[in-house]
Amino acid sequence: MEAITKPILFNGFAIRGSIKVRNRIDRVFFTEVYELTDGTYLYLFLNLNPNEVMDRRDKFDVIRVRNESGSFIGVIVKEYSRDMIVSIREDLISARGFECIAGMEGLKRELIADVINPLRHPENFKKFKVSIPNGIILFGPPGCGKTFIIRKLAEELGYNFFEVKHSDLATPYIHGSVSNIGKVFAMAKANAPCLLFFDEISGLLPDRKKLSDSAAYKEEEIDEFLIQLNDAADNRVLVVGATNYIERLDAAAIRPGRFDKKIYVPPPDFEARKALFKIGLSNRPFDKDIDFKHLADITVGFSSADIIEDVVESAARAAANMNKNLIDQELLEREIARIRPRKTKKTETMGNDDTL
Repeated sequence: MEAITKPILFNGFAIRGSIKVRNRIDRVFFTEVYELTDGTYLYLFLNLNPNEVMDRRDKFDVIRVRNESGSFIGVIVKEYSRDMIVSIREDLISARGFECIAGMEGLKRELIADVINPLRHPENFKKFKVSIPNGIILFGPPGCGKTFIIRKLAEELGYNFFEVKHSDLATPYIHGSVSNIGKVFAMAKANAPCLLFFDEISGLLPDRKKLSDSAAYKEEEIDEFLIQLNDAADNRVLVVGATNYIERLDAAAIRPGRFDKKIYVPPPDFEARKALFKIGLSNRPFDKDIDFKHLADITVGFSSADIIEDVVESAARAAANMNKNLIDQELLEREIARIRPRKTKKTETMGNDDTL
C-alpha cells in the first residue's frame, strides 16, 4: 500500500475548458485517479517522463498536466478500474510494431501502403479492383533484420504470429512433409487473423527446373504449399516469406495471387544505425560521450548483425581484455575499421538509401 499523500492536483484544478477536478479518489501504482466535473476520470501518471512516453493519442485521450509540482502525463477515461491503470500505463511506455524499427522510413511506408492498408481497409481497395495481398516476400542481404521486421509487422497489424522454418516441416516419412504443410496452414486458419512466417523460404520453394531426379519429392511439397497459399487471404492468413536469395524461388510461387509483393530490405539506414549502436551498448558500461551520429556516418553498408554482433560485441570483448572501465569511441571506431560489412551483390547494386 502506498502512503496517503497530499494530492498533486487540488479540487477545482482546470483540466480542459470548463472541465475541472472534483476530487482525488485513489492513488495506486504511482498513479493518482481524479473524478472530473463532467463525470469522467483522470489517471495522472507520476513516474512517467512525458518526453519518453509513446504517442498514443490515436488510442487514448492523452493530456499533459503542468503545475508547480512538475509536468505529468494524464489519460482521461469514462470509467475507473485499477486493472485499466496497469494496461494503459504499459501501453504508454512499451514500443510495439513499427515504433520498434528506427529509421527505414521508406520500407515502412511501402509495407503500410502495400500490405497494412489493404488488410485494414479492404473495401477501399476492392472498389478500385486492387487485390488484397495473399503473401509477401522480404528479401535482401543477410543480417539486415528481415525476421525482426516481420515480427513487428504482425504487431502492427494486431495479428497472431507463427514462425516456421524449413526444418520444422521435415520428416523421415514419405509424403510426411506434404502433410505437415497442410497442418501448418490449418493451424494458421484456426488462429486467424494470423501472420504465417516461413524463414529461408527459398529452401522450401526451390526452383523446380533445378531439382535433381532424386529430389522429385520436393515438387509435391511445392505443389501442396501453393495450393494452401491460394486461399490464405480469404481465411485472414497473411503468408510472409524471407530469403537472402529470391532468385532461387520457384517461378510459380511469385506469380500474382500467391506472393503478390516482393519487398527489398536494405542494410539499415542512418537513423537505424544510430539506434542499433544504442541498443547494442544499452546493457553494457559505455562512455556517455560516444558520438552516435559519427558512428552511423562511418558504417554505411553495415548490416544490423555487423553492428550488433561484430562491432559492438568485439569492442566489448576488447574492453574486457584491456581491463577498461567503459567501451569508448576509440574502441568502436577501431572495430569498425577492422570489420568489413557483409555486402552482397544486391547490396552493392542497390546501394544504401541514407537520408541524413
